[in-house]
Amino acid sequence: MTEPVSFGDIRDIVPAIGEIRPAGQVEVGAEITGRIIEVFVDFDEEVEEGQLLARIDPAPYEAGLAQAEASLRTANARVRAATAERDNIARELARAQALRTRGTAPASLVEDFEFDLIAQEARVAQARAEAELAISRVEQARIDLSLTEIRSPIDGFIQDRLIEEGQTVSAAQSTPTLFIVSSDLSNVVIEALVAENDIGRVREGLEVRFTVEAYPGEEFYGVSGPVRRSPREQGRFVSYPVLIEASDPEQRLLPGMTAAVEFVHDEARAVTRIRIEALSTFPVGWCPDEITNEDIDSTPGPRTSDMSASMRCAAAIGTLAGRMYRTGQRRVFVMQDGHPVMHRVRVGAEDDRYVEIIDGDLRIGDEVLIRDRERF
Repeated sequence: MTEPVSFGDIRDIVPAIGEIRPAGQVEVGAEITGRIIEVFVDFDEEVEEGQLLARIDPAPYEAGLAQAEASLRTANARVRAATAERDNIARELARAQALRTRGTAPASLVEDFEFDLIAQEARVAQARAEAELAISRVEQARIDLSLTEIRSPIDGFIQDRLIEEGQTVSAAQSTPTLFIVSSDLSNVVIEALVAENDIGRVREGLEVRFTVEAYPGEEFYGVSGPVRRSPREQGRFVSYPVLIEASDPEQRLLPGMTAAVEFVHDEARAVTRIRIEALSTFPVGWCPDEITNEDIDSTPGPRTSDMSASMRCAAAIGTLAGRMYRTGQRRVFVMQDGHPVMHRVRVGAEDDRYVEIIDGDLRIGDEVLIRDRERF
C-alpha cells in the first residue's frame, strides 16, 4: 500500500478547556472587627493602588489609641519616679560610705543602702520594661486605627463588592473578604485542564491558541506556563492544570469566560509531507546491499558466518538503522517501475498522521510505501 508525497500542513495540537481570569486578582479583607460606615467604590469601578475603598467606624480604635497613649504617659512617669528614687539612694549610699571611712557610721548602714540600691535598680528596669510594653501597645493601637481604612493593594477594577454601608464585619476567626480587586484585563491568564494522556506533550513556552464563544471564529494567542503537578480528579478522569498567559489589549476577554484551548506542540504550514507510517515500513525480504559482512562483523554480536540468511538480513537492517540515526537520517521506500527503492530523508515536524520532509530527493506525487501487503 502506498500514498503519494503531498504538500500541506502539519498540526500537532493538544486540546484543553480552561477558564479566563485576570492576571492579577486580590481579595481585599478586613483585619479588624467593626461596622462599615462608608463605601466609596462600586462594581467595575477603576481604582488605583492605595485608593480608599471603605471605612470601618474608627471611634472604638481612636478610644483604644487614647487609652494606650495614657498608659504610656503613666509608664513614663513611673520610670522617672523610679529613676529619681534610685538616684536618691545612690547619694545616700555615697554619704554613708564617706561616714564609714571616717568611722562615724556603722557598716550595716552601708550594707542597707547597697541592698536598697540593688532593689531600686530592679524597680527601674521593671518600670522601663512596662514603658516599652506601653509603647508597643500604642503602636498596635495606631495600626488598628489605620486598618479602619480599607485601601486597594493594586491598580485595577472592582470585580466584586461584598459589603454595604452599615454592615458589621468580624475578623475574630478569619479575615472577611470585602472586595475582589482585579488588575487590568489587558493581560489575562487561563487555567487549562489537560488530560493525563496528553500532558506529556505539553511544556512551558508552547504557543497556545484559544477561542471563546463570545467571539466565534476569532482566535486569541498566548504562551503556556509550567505544568502544575497537583492533579484534578473527577471520577476516573485525571487532568493537570496549566496556566496560560495571554494579552488582550482591547480587554474583550472577561473573567469567567470558557476558553477552548489548543497547545501547539508542533506545526508546519505548506510543507512537503508523507504519512508517518512510511518511516517504519520496509518491504518483506528487503536487505540493504550497502551493508557488507565486514560491517556487521565489526559490531558486537554473532558473526555472519554463524547466521542464517534471514538473521544476516536483520543484522544488516539494524546496522544501517544505526548509521542513519547517527547522521539524523531516516529511510523511506518509493515505488519505481513497480519496485520499492530506498531513499534517505530528514524529517521535521510531525503530528499523528503526517511527518514533514526537510531534506531528501522526494518529489510531490512520489508513491511512498506505507504498508507491505505480504505482511498481512
